[in-house]
Amino acid sequence: MFEINQVFSAQTPIGKLDGVVRVLDTVGFEAVMLINIDLERKCFPFKIEYEDWVDHINSGRLVQVTDPFEWLTSIPPSLPRGAKKRLHLVTSATEGLSATPDFFWTKKKFNKEISKISSDLKLHKKTVKGWICEWLQAGRNPVVVVRKFLERKSDLAPKKQPTGAKRGAKPFDTTLNSGVASHEVEHQITRAYYSYVGTGEMSLRDAYHEMLLTQYKLPPEALSDVSSGLFVDPAIAKKYRTPSLRQFTYRCRVLRDASKCQEVETPRGSRGKSTDNVPGPGFYEIDATHFQIQLISRLTRNKLVGRPTVYLIVDTYDGMVTGYAVSLENPSWAVAALALYNCFCDKSQVFERLGLPYSSQDWPCHHLPNLLRADRAELVSNMGHRFATSGIRVEITPSMTPIAKGTVEGKNAEIKNNKTGRFNLPGRFSKKRQRRESDGKKDAALDILQFERILVEIIMDLNGSPVEPRRIPVDALHEGAKIASRAGLHSWALKNRAGFTRSMGENFVYEYLLTGGTGTIHPLGIQWQGELYRSERLRELGLLSAAVRKPIKVPLSYNPLLASEIYFFDTVEKKWLPAYNVDPEIYDAKASFAEVKELRTLQTRLVSQASFNNYSLRRVRVKSVKELVRETKPLGPVVTSPTNHIGIRQNRAIEKCLGRSEGLNGSIKDLRSGSAIEEVRAPTESIVLSEAKTLTVESSLWDEVDAINTLK
Repeated sequence: MFEINQVFSAQTPIGKLDGVVRVLDTVGFEAVMLINIDLERKCFPFKIEYEDWVDHINSGRLVQVTDPFEWLTSIPPSLPRGAKKRLHLVTSATEGLSATPDFFWTKKKFNKEISKISSDLKLHKKTVKGWICEWLQAGRNPVVVVRKFLERKSDLAPKKQPTGAKRGAKPFDTTLNSGVASHEVEHQITRAYYSYVGTGEMSLRDAYHEMLLTQYKLPPEALSDVSSGLFVDPAIAKKYRTPSLRQFTYRCRVLRDASKCQEVETPRGSRGKSTDNVPGPGFYEIDATHFQIQLISRLTRNKLVGRPTVYLIVDTYDGMVTGYAVSLENPSWAVAALALYNCFCDKSQVFERLGLPYSSQDWPCHHLPNLLRADRAELVSNMGHRFATSGIRVEITPSMTPIAKGTVEGKNAEIKNNKTGRFNLPGRFSKKRQRRESDGKKDAALDILQFERILVEIIMDLNGSPVEPRRIPVDALHEGAKIASRAGLHSWALKNRAGFTRSMGENFVYEYLLTGGTGTIHPLGIQWQGELYRSERLRELGLLSAAVRKPIKVPLSYNPLLASEIYFFDTVEKKWLPAYNVDPEIYDAKASFAEVKELRTLQTRLVSQASFNNYSLRRVRVKSVKELVRETKPLGPVVTSPTNHIGIRQNRAIEKCLGRSEGLNGSIKDLRSGSAIEEVRAPTESIVLSEAKTLTVESSLWDEVDAINTLK
């Protein structure tokens, strides 16, 4: 049922059982000695009745969980001198306690042993007591007092914040930003993790909701009020100081990673340069970087737009920059695809667009590579997984290993380094700014087109720089000085070291650079990610008519940064054709698919809130209607007049006369007097009787017509 040193978690607080506890010992069949596992605060042993303990386990209120100190080794590796001394003191103190296992059964015995150890080691009682309590929490493992030295710096949690406001990045949804700091909610999140997530009973979101209900005890207005609600009104989250879902999931990930065993990183040795043993051009590297410069808007020059993202593609044979891309988007496959397309196409188009005095001979790079080396960010994502099927060999470098693609990393550093006297760009700032150093915001003067033109000038300068002397082939010395530049060596190698490059086909961009997917053709158009796209070519091919019987699946290609258009393959003409979004607002705004998804989510949220508000008002209206019906319902029958068709027509004629008045039933005011037209009084009894008599005569005539028709 349970054993000593096992760890249990209380699903709900039960007296002293609050959070995660460890079984220390059993006092016969009378009591069970326990201790809470929480190294952030001092915890002392306590006891609980044996029968109550067994009853809690059998009823499911206590569940066994993974030992949070399972990763802690009993034989630590090399430690600093001070840590070794502390470990030696704790080991000598706990050896004597192991001989008297009942020292913590009573508080008197516990304090007596602490005083004895304190006098022997000549340490303060609080220090010794803290060590002994940590020793018991870790399952009698003395290494727990030096656990800080066993964790790698990269795996350590960020320095805890004892006071102050919330730090870190702001949440995407500003309505959930309660401003609660981590030190205010860390204890509650830790309890919820070990109670709900660590046991495997709940998902992170369910555990988050359970924590809000059980530990924060949110009132009903946070759940069902019309004009508020925890996820609608930020004031409620600030009032009850509840953590956001991002805070909860982050803290749970930290607790989960802390329980894993830490591995010592294997040291790496020097293995030469990336250009060694490269037979010719066609072996490329790609990487993204943020250029440390503040740009301004092209529309309004007094507005900042932030720093740009720059993608570079470099040939490892000669260090030639073969392609680039500049964007204000975050690094992604969509921006990487722009760099790859620039690498494959003729550079004369770039020079013409930017107005630069160069030709394609000055930048002779317009081929597909034989190998593309990249990190794990883009080419292993769902957006760019089709590129690996293009026939180009893709090499994914290990994580956190920039030396695996050192050529492109070096080019990024060269471009970003400030060139005094050559490229003094306004708005530049240092990546690691010192105190009172400029952040570039006051000096910003370039927009993204101007920055791109300067970037191309920098690339042309790098491509014209000389290579290492030993990189010049012997059979190319007769070419003169031009062979010593990167551009000249690359142009010569395309002819004399050929065989490692490829040409781009007509549909290469659609099939391998754009993101692929499978859409559904409906009678109204192509359905893709909740949006509808139309093309007249679909009607010409008869696909819209055929989709009436059954939806048709069709392969698609699209740019994730532009949701206004997608491309489908025309099987008759053997080419890709565009289809456009039917929503003109999406087309005019040039929104991305992520922005469209956010827009639809916001619209759905507003509809849900409106439905909720309407339902709350409907409850009040239903009550008033029911009360009105209850008041108008008499004790006996109401209808005493004839209920046949003739009688109803007579009564209806009288009621219509009562409801008629001049000026559109009194709504239109008299323009001459400025007052509303008086309501017409009820008709006199003679008028009503005469109209009723007329209706009676007409109804009798119609009865005769009906009778004649029946006989016929």
